[in-house]
Amino acid sequence: MGEERMKKSVKVLLLVLAVLLALTGVGLFAVTRLDARAKQEHAALSGAVEARMNWISGTRVALTENGAEIGSYTLEDLGLSQSAQAAATNGLSQIDLLPEAEFEALGIAERLSWHAGASAEALDAPLDLTQLDTAKPEADANAIERQAPQDAHVAFEDGKFTLEEAASGNTLMPDAVRHTIELALTGVVNAGQQPETITAELTDVDCYEAPEVTTENTSFDIEQSFKDELHGFLLTVDFAKAAPQLSFDEPVQKLTQTQAEALVSLEKDGSVTVDEDGVRALVDAWADTYDIPYTKYLFDSEVDGYVPIQFLDVSYRVDREALTEQLVERLRTLDAGELTPEIVCLRNDEPFDIKDTYIEVDITNQKMTFYKDGDLVVSTDIVTGLPDGHPTITGLYYTYYKTTDIWLDGPDYHVFVKYWVSITDLYGLHDASWRSKFGSDYYLYAGSHGCVNTPEEAMKTIYDNVTDGIPILSYHHEKPVPEEPETAGETQTILE
Repeated sequence: MGEERMKKSVKVLLLVLAVLLALTGVGLFAVTRLDARAKQEHAALSGAVEARMNWISGTRVALTENGAEIGSYTLEDLGLSQSAQAAATNGLSQIDLLPEAEFEALGIAERLSWHAGASAEALDAPLDLTQLDTAKPEADANAIERQAPQDAHVAFEDGKFTLEEAASGNTLMPDAVRHTIELALTGVVNAGQQPETITAELTDVDCYEAPEVTTENTSFDIEQSFKDELHGFLLTVDFAKAAPQLSFDEPVQKLTQTQAEALVSLEKDGSVTVDEDGVRALVDAWADTYDIPYTKYLFDSEVDGYVPIQFLDVSYRVDREALTEQLVERLRTLDAGELTPEIVCLRNDEPFDIKDTYIEVDITNQKMTFYKDGDLVVSTDIVTGLPDGHPTITGLYYTYYKTTDIWLDGPDYHVFVKYWVSITDLYGLHDASWRSKFGSDYYLYAGSHGCVNTPEEAMKTIYDNVTDGIPILSYHHEKPVPEEPETAGETQTILE
């Protein structure tokens, strides 16, 4: 009897143990499922946060103007990254933001505790535009060459007054870039979507500075503009500057506002017309004063400046037609200031001048100068012909022949020269190896037989550069009398 009771107690105990073991298995299974769900939910939260962070780092704003890109900028460039990151993680705990590996490394109790209290989620958040910094895009936009707005105005160009309408240009208003980017980003929400490029087009806002003066708010009077342009008109005609070698009692003429008003008029279409007959009459009156008939040619010598050449008879005349055309054009365009007329030197009624390319033989100063195309080639001392026996010829000649290594023969000479340039058949320019002195008054007692004796080095340079047809002006002249310096007494008188 006692033995059966013991067996029955053992059975009950075993049954209890079996029930307890069954209940323990069920609990472990439930815990494992809860832990797996915690990991899954944390992974989903981490993915949502990461997607929002990727959108913040990868999204760009492209600033364009009339469709052309000025620059592309990250949210960090625009000062929006930090606030956007804060918004994406707003309300999330440290455990919420743990990377997956670190979350799984937590104890199961911590994970289950997190899961039991978890209710956080990654929020969709708009950008905080109060943090917007547009310094970079503004610098890029303003680096473009821009045209300022043009006010409406009366323009005068090429002899015609016209009313020019206002034009806006493309100068940006001070806040145009900020307003454009604010407009493009307004309503943009970070919901963890793929990074994107958001276009901000400047012309979507009123971005350009406007002209202040328009035909709508201002009236214009072209007739008054014509009078204003004429006011104070003064055109100076400088005859002395045209011919500095000539002397005039009154070197300058002036065309005043009063004279100009009598010679110009305004047409209905805004064009300025000029009384050409009136201008021609004015020019004729001036030319009658400044024309110099039958005088000696004034040559710009190397040593003494302008000197009269006694064997060259010329006239100096104002080019009336050219001056008339100049004045008509200056009046038509109301162009005041200074005007230099043209004074022409005439010989045998043909234009004449010795300049740019020529050889000057200055017997008085025993100097020879060679210019070619306005550049000085040679300036050298020489020895010309003995005045009492074999004077060097004077006149205007032209080079026509040159040669080297020839003998020159005469009644009392037989000499070899390396370089020869003809003045005439009998006279020329040549080197003179037998001489050691050139210039000064040496020619007065040891002059040549009429040729122009020249140092060999200078003669070689002349020979190398001379061509046929170059003028040779051989002359002598009276030396100009130097001005005497003022004495102290004269200076004091002038000052007083």
